[in-house]
Amino acid sequence: MDFMRIIKMIWNLSAGTTTPAKSKTESKPDYTRSFATLSKAGTFLTSMALSISIASANLLPPENPFLADSTYPITHVTSAQQGAIAIKGPEDRNRRLSDAEKEYIYTGPSHLIFSISGQYDNGKRVIWSAGSDRLIKQDYDSFEVLDTLMLREDEGWDEAWSEERMKKVANGWEPFRVYNALQEMMRFAEAGAIYPMMDADNNFYLGSTDGTIAVYSDSVEGDPSSQISLKHRYQIKEPVTGKVNGFNISYDGYIIAVTDDGWLVAMSRDFKEQFQLKLEGAPNTSDNKEDPLNGWVRNSFSMDSNGMTYVVSTDYMHGVKWTGKGWSQNVKDGAWIAPYSNTKGRGSGATPSLMGFGDEDKLVAITDGDDLMNLTLFWREEIPSDWKALPGEDRRVAGKIAANMAREDLKKVQSEQSVAVYGYGAVIVNNEPPSMPFYAPEIIAPVFVGLLATEEKFQPFGIQKFVWNPENRTLSQEWVNNDISSPNSVPVIAAYNDVIYTGGVRNGEWTLEALDWNTGKEKFHWVLGDNKFNTNFSPLAIDPQGRITYGTTWGRVRLNPKP
Repeated sequence: MDFMRIIKMIWNLSAGTTTPAKSKTESKPDYTRSFATLSKAGTFLTSMALSISIASANLLPPENPFLADSTYPITHVTSAQQGAIAIKGPEDRNRRLSDAEKEYIYTGPSHLIFSISGQYDNGKRVIWSAGSDRLIKQDYDSFEVLDTLMLREDEGWDEAWSEERMKKVANGWEPFRVYNALQEMMRFAEAGAIYPMMDADNNFYLGSTDGTIAVYSDSVEGDPSSQISLKHRYQIKEPVTGKVNGFNISYDGYIIAVTDDGWLVAMSRDFKEQFQLKLEGAPNTSDNKEDPLNGWVRNSFSMDSNGMTYVVSTDYMHGVKWTGKGWSQNVKDGAWIAPYSNTKGRGSGATPSLMGFGDEDKLVAITDGDDLMNLTLFWREEIPSDWKALPGEDRRVAGKIAANMAREDLKKVQSEQSVAVYGYGAVIVNNEPPSMPFYAPEIIAPVFVGLLATEEKFQPFGIQKFVWNPENRTLSQEWVNNDISSPNSVPVIAAYNDVIYTGGVRNGEWTLEALDWNTGKEKFHWVLGDNKFNTNFSPLAIDPQGRITYGTTWGRVRLNPKP
């Protein structure tokens, strides 16, 4: 999901920041109460976890009671950033969905990631998201937009405009199509921070390029249908610098953020306390913001229930300890730093995903920075005393294996997605186009798999699962499916029925692909249609009713098949 780092390489952002538009309702925050919903938080997710087997439930991270009680409060589902959820996803046969089974709503451009709220007292939920120019709040049941707040000057980007843009990407002379697709990809960069979060009180957190954090909620407390209200805008205090890349929330209720300059920041929910730490190895001065290669940290991060926080920078994997009243990089507190392979020089494109909970081996997974990327696992707690380092690797590295889709002819495989993890399994998709026009520099490869992947010559194939064996401490391939094309989607795993879902392409049309998590064999696929249904690097989510929903280039889709 971390293709933003490449978009920044192909577009030198203009200096300065955009000043958000004033909220329709700016109310003073009420922080006299604690999380009002905390006493009932977890009721939905807990019931879902109880509905699957005890063995399966133990493969998932402990529930974080400070996140919204829904199936998608934060990017990649949970604080562990696995992309797995204890719910049953759809099951069906191969078929084309009818128009009545595909809900689509125009949101404005680049609403890639969203958050689903917890349930209100009246049983309602809402969906929040922000894109290139606006913040929207949707009704969960009807899927209709309840309110919109413009975050910048309105440029007239309406649904008719989006349909015209769709046509320009799909039709005409190839160089013009590439140019128009590139324009849409660059629009993602205008979205600023793309990793939002929703807490247990249904507050929506959004970061910005200038280091501010905006907290939005309902203008009428407890009324999901009320207008958007800006509850708080907080400027992260010095000495912290950089753009807010992503959010998480600690298991003791502190708001956690990471900046692209390598700062970890913990803030109390009333923003009266701030604790910061600069990651070991971070540059002494901010990277040149005029340079499109900016950003020492380019992804979001994961946390466990013990306060360990896992951040990947350009050259290192970091394990940092949140103590409850500060940060520690002291090895005595369990903190660590380890290098990983980065021959391409751009660093990892993956938010770290946690693997192993309870009595299991505890690992953290990323893909590295090589042309033919490797799945790399690190011991995230104390390294076993009898562990011998892998040849040429830091002793912290537990496993490393090439994500080559079991094809010796593939010299390059790139994935701008986080590793999908469930139990000891880890899945990687191939986002490297098999060919590109002679006039196109390699750096814009994401344009071809993002908006032009319905064309066979740009369509990558391959989804590969690896598994960690705790008995002999080895990482190996479990299965590979080279019949599936998943050009850009971030997969999601339904733990209840052991199915992994991803966006795909077949015969020039966008699809939903469902594979057996254990075997990699196709369970079914749905044919969806044209670029309106293109996932374009967005993560799939499973909503509380078990439906697939995701953001697109210009809107949001929910798949609602009839029995």
